[in-house]
Amino acid sequence: MVSAITSGVRSNTAQESKWIASAPPEMQGQMKSQILMQKEQELCQMLAQAMKQMSELSKSTIRNIGG
Repeated sequence: MVSAITSGVRSNTAQESKWIASAPPEMQGQMKSQILMQKEQELCQMLAQAMKQMSELSKSTIRNIGG
C-alpha cells in the first residue's frame, strides 16, 4: 500500500512537468528535487496523521473496554 502511495507521489502532474520544462535547463534538476521533497513531506504528514488517528482509536477502544 505504501509503495502505491509513494509511486503516485513521485510522479509529476502535467502542470508540474510543464512548469519544469519551461524553466532554464540549469534550474530543472533543482525544481524536480524541490517538488519531490515537498511531496515527500506531504506524504510524511499524511502518514503521521493516520498513525495518530489509529493510536487515538486504539486508546478509545481500550478505555471503552474498561482498561
